[in-house]
Amino acid sequence: MTLLSKLPPKDLLFARLYYFTFMGGWGFILPFANLFYISLGFTGKQIGFISSTSAIVGMIASPIWVSTVKRHPLAQRILQIAIILGAIGYYFIGRQTDFLPIIIVIFLHSLAASGVMPLSDSMAVTVSQESGLGYGSVRAWASLGWIASVLLSGQLVEHFGYIAAFIGVASMWVISSTVVFFIQPRYFTHSQTQDQARPSLRVAIRRVFQDRTLLGFAVALVAIGFLNSGVLQFENVFLAQLGASKRLISVAGILSAVVELPFMIYADRFVHRIGAHRLMLIALSLTFFQRLTALLLPFIPTIMVVRFIGGVAFSFYTISFVGLISSRTQSSETGTVLALFTVTITGLVNIIAAPVGGAIFDVVGARWLYAFSAIGYIIAVISLWLTRPKTSQPQPV
Repeated sequence: MTLLSKLPPKDLLFARLYYFTFMGGWGFILPFANLFYISLGFTGKQIGFISSTSAIVGMIASPIWVSTVKRHPLAQRILQIAIILGAIGYYFIGRQTDFLPIIIVIFLHSLAASGVMPLSDSMAVTVSQESGLGYGSVRAWASLGWIASVLLSGQLVEHFGYIAAFIGVASMWVISSTVVFFIQPRYFTHSQTQDQARPSLRVAIRRVFQDRTLLGFAVALVAIGFLNSGVLQFENVFLAQLGASKRLISVAGILSAVVELPFMIYADRFVHRIGAHRLMLIALSLTFFQRLTALLLPFIPTIMVVRFIGGVAFSFYTISFVGLISSRTQSSETGTVLALFTVTITGLVNIIAAPVGGAIFDVVGARWLYAFSAIGYIIAVISLWLTRPKTSQPQPV
């Protein structure tokens, strides 16, 4: 067997590199974004409003964006342009110092990039399936990119300030837009046949209401999105308040990602063995335990350690999320339904949840946000259990 024959298929190789640069690039900014806003003197409510702005734009634009682009013969090129515009947006966010200009740039950035992730997931699922592998074999590379980005970002921010993080993510996104060029265009489009419904938002919503399991999953996402919003926004701020340095926060940011690397691959196997729905239940239960532990033992070492549990839970959650939706939708619907779940539902919830989470943070601090989060995950587990498939067969991702 030659070395060339051992290499993965070209499209799989570049899909992995794309996830390494695009999703991995978020590691430059996501751990430090709210610390940046705090450094500008913004309150929790203002930070929540920033999240709400992004959510409002995303929930409206993303399904329309995806369903329209997937029918366009130049979908690949449109995706590249959107990623480049998103990169430019990140740079300009980092150059702002006042609240109103940041809101304006966030609005434009969200408008350009809101559909990139669902379209990317749809591509990755198809590429991995055609290669005889699971989605986790591609998604794991995002975790690897995240580890590299977060470690580098922590050092750069300490030496050059927060603008270094924004330049870092912008640079990674520009690279990822170049990588997209080497993936076959057919993975970004869907050829419509006469007996298939058009992949529109209306079709996606109808599919959810016709499928009790997807509907139960939607309810679970609402509960998680509303009650977990505070922790997502302010956990790194909480670490800083407890005395963690920016470098330590960057280390905390990679702990879960280190665990994700092997467990993304294992999650593919678990989906085949027990099914996406059961794996989702396990993921939500593990996250509940993680939040409860941080609530009862609110110390830096505790939060750092339970992030290992969070890495396992996130791996299971990510793979089962895509697996659950792709196994219960037609290929023509998958991208739009993914957009509905990942952006629209999340956006609708965040419109209220983000500023409410910020207000709670302002009043009682970050610790009690973990209590709300734990309650959200319990509600999600109950919703999924009550709407479990009558015959649960493991589905390929």
